[in-house]
Formats: sequence, C-alpha cells, structure tokens
Amino acid sequence: MRDSFDFIVIGAGSAGCVLANRLSESGDARVALIEAGGAPDPILSRIPGASMRQMGTRSDWRFRTVPQKNLYDRVIDYPRGRVLGGSSILNFMIYARGNAGDYNGWAQRGNAGWGYDDVLPYFVRAEANADFDDAYHGKDGPLSVERHKHAHPVCEVFFEAAAQCGIPFNPDINGAHQHGSGYLQATTRRGARCDTATAYLDPVRGRPNLTIIPNALVTRIVVEAGRAAAVELVESGRTVRHLTADAEIVLAAGAIGSPHLLMLSGIGPADHLRAHGIDVVLDNPDVGQHLEDHYAQAGVSRRLRDPDAIYGSVTEGFAEAVAQFKETGDGPLATMHCDSVVFHSADLGAEEPQFQSLFAPSIAEFYRTSGRINRSTVHLGGYVCRPRIQGSVTLASANPLDAPLIDPEYLSDPEDLRLMIAHSRKNAEILNAPAFDAICDGPATQTGMTDTELEHLIRETARTFWHPTSTCRMGPGEGAVVGADLTVHGLAGLSVCDASVMPTMVSGNTNAPVIMVAEKGADLIRARR
Repeated sequence: MRDSFDFIVIGAGSAGCVLANRLSESGDARVALIEAGGAPDPILSRIPGASMRQMGTRSDWRFRTVPQKNLYDRVIDYPRGRVLGGSSILNFMIYARGNAGDYNGWAQRGNAGWGYDDVLPYFVRAEANADFDDAYHGKDGPLSVERHKHAHPVCEVFFEAAAQCGIPFNPDINGAHQHGSGYLQATTRRGARCDTATAYLDPVRGRPNLTIIPNALVTRIVVEAGRAAAVELVESGRTVRHLTADAEIVLAAGAIGSPHLLMLSGIGPADHLRAHGIDVVLDNPDVGQHLEDHYAQAGVSRRLRDPDAIYGSVTEGFAEAVAQFKETGDGPLATMHCDSVVFHSADLGAEEPQFQSLFAPSIAEFYRTSGRINRSTVHLGGYVCRPRIQGSVTLASANPLDAPLIDPEYLSDPEDLRLMIAHSRKNAEILNAPAFDAICDGPATQTGMTDTELEHLIRETARTFWHPTSTCRMGPGEGAVVGADLTVHGLAGLSVCDASVMPTMVSGNTNAPVIMVAEKGADLIRARR
C-alpha cells in the first residue's frame, strides 16, 4: 500500500465520507480516508428504530462527560460514532437544516461565503429528496431524504393541537421558513437508514485513487517547518505507520475528536499542552474551547384514555420487531417514532424559533432501550435551539488511547434555565390543547409546577441531544481556530471540516449542516489544489 497521498482525510463520519467522495471524484487526486472504527452492524445500522441499540457498542466511542456541577454532578453519556459513517450510523436520521438566521449569523461574524444564500446550494447538491422539488431541495444528490413512511396517525392530533395554540402547520421545515409544526424529513432510503457511508462512500469504493483505511487510529499530525506534512497512525492496535500528504491533511474527526487530535499534535493552548508533556507546535487557546450542544430535560407526557384505540397491537419483543422489519419493511422499528416536530417560541417578537419540540408515541421507548413497552401516553420533548453554554474539550493525558475530558458546562448561563422552563410550559400547553382532550385524560405532566420545581426537574434529568459543535470554530482571527476557508490559522497544509468549525450551533439537528459544511469544504479544498 502506498504511503503518500495528495489528500489525507481523518475520520470517515458524516463529513469525512462526503470529503472522500468529492475529493476523489476527478480521478487525478490520490485520497486516503482513515477511520478508527470498522464496518457497522449490517442489520441494526439499517433499521431506523434501532438507533439507540447501537450506542455503547463497538460503533460508539462511548465518551462520557465530566461531572456536571449544575446538574447535581451527574455524568452524562456522550455517544459519538466510531464506525464508517460516524454518528450518522447512530443518530435519529432527522434531516433538519436550521434556519437562514443561523447561517447569516456565521457570515456576520466575519465568515465570508457562509451566509444562507451561500450555503443553500450545498444543501441542495447533497440531497435526493423524495417529497419536495423546489428551490430549497435537490433531487439528484447522494443523500436520500424522505418523510417517514410509517409515521404514527396520532401525529395529526398533535398538528391540530399546535394550531389551537396559535402554531400553524408547516409542510416543509427546511423550506422558506422554519416556524410551525410538521412532519420531519429523515435520511432514509425506501424506509432504511441512509447514512453518509451508504450515500457517499459505498458508490465510490472502487475508485483506484481512493484508499479507505478502517480500524486505524491517528495518533498525531506531524508538522514540519510550519506545514502539516504527515499523519502517524496505529492499525488494528499494532502497526505504526506514517502517511504523507502532498497537498493537504483534512481533519474531520468531529467536535470531540478534532480538537483532541490537534492537542495531541501540539496544536492548542500552550500551557495545557505543556502540562501534559506535549511539545507546543502552535499556541492557539481556542482549540477545544467554545463547545456548544443541545440539551433537554425529561419531556412532557399525557395519559391516553384508551391506549388500545391509539396504538392497537404492537410487537412486544425487540427480536420479533427486527424480524418484522427485515421481512416487510414495516412494524414498530420502521421509524424512530420522532416523526413530527414543532419549532416555536415563548418570547413575543422572537425572530427565529426558540424551541424545537419532537412529538412521539410513547411506544417508542421499548425499542430505543431495554425497558418495558409503554402504551399509556403521548410525549413531547426537545430543546432550546440556541443555548448559551460554552463548554470545552481538553486532554486527560498525552496518551492517544485516553478519552478527552468533555465538559459541556450545562446550565452555566441563567438564560438557558429560563428558556428551558419556558419550553416546558409551552410543551405542556400543546399537550393540554382541546385536540388531545379527545383522546387523553387528566393534564399533561409538569402542568402547574412552580419554577422551582421545574428547575429541580431540569437539573435532575437534563442530558445531551448529541449535537456538539464549535470546538475548532471558524472566524477571521483571534477567538477562532480556522478561517472561512477552513484552514488552520498559523499552519499550512491543514484544514478542519466537520461540526467543530461551526461558529455557533444551528437551530436544529446537526447532521444535515455537517454534510453541507463538507460539501462546501470539498470545493474550498479542491480550489486550493
């Protein structure tokens, strides 16, 4: 196997698979794609309702946060994909882009070329949408997007309830505007998961100029005379190799992995690196800082009057549900049961939605976890779209095998707590609407709770929604790690292209925006060559 390439892409996740495809498509660039994990489970990775059954397996880095001082010192599980396809193998397949204000905010922070009008063509280029064909959507891209074909009929009650609360139905939350309730779009193809390895990598595995190296952990980026020249990696836990890059090394290891590898390579806060015995190659205090994430407390539920009338007969066992999906493509695992959403606000005059709330039949929980099936309620939960937290990713040691220290600093800003309490009240308002009175008894949970009681509940139950960003954020200079062209400030031959470069997180799920960043990033990288 050759040891020299034009481009070396580190990480075959949601961004890395896109980059490998696009950088190798001309045929004249030699591309290596390196992934710490291997192939996903061939069955569970295709089944939409099996997402959470893959967390904690060999496909997951199995990270955990440090104790969260504002959440009663709880340690939060922090799944990230360690597999070809990355976290797009583990996620809920929700295709939500955020809104125009998110990206215009990026441009206003000095990132020319990243406003909404600039990035929309890359969303369109990536997409093969089965349901929409207009200026906001693509039909011919690698990534299949469609509405869940098995969304539960009770979603229609939810839409009616939202309308009774003054929230209109929105047929396309990725279209002209984001406000409103509607069906979610999903990264599925004919009902099965369409992760980025399936969409971008599988069709091009035969390209002679693309080399895929799985089960290989990159331990260091080698910098020579101010230029990133090579990577050091360990294959299958044994063999150490060096691969050189003639054009560029592209770091796409995600909001946790990318800053971790930069620091292991001597790129980061100088005092922190020296404290771990790492020689400083480039002092940048912002590497690993500014971690943003969506987080939410336990959602609101309301008890059904006649669960059998709503849910009917449901397969009880997980194995039986897997068999049903394999045979017919339907059944309780044909969806994550997060099939509908509402983007809404509590504060009058809010220009963009403050909250994303996901509506779900409660029967979903058995299939997501190993718990007992619950047929008694409907459920509404979600998160504040733009929390103010600023956490960090730092080194636990200089050993590449040691997980980094992840500290999201949940609830470190009082405004986040205010908005989470307001979000809880808005969710209860929707579930208490007359439309649900027709099928439910009693009020929604959390109805009538005081602010103090809600604060306790939030601190006791808040957890990640798996959307870390901004640890190598983009900006024109001080306070940033990369520029608008995604190259690392102060180094040649090295760029970062994943969720970590987002200047701020978006108002929604992060998988679609990461794919967009990689599509645009590939163009920027190719233009430099």
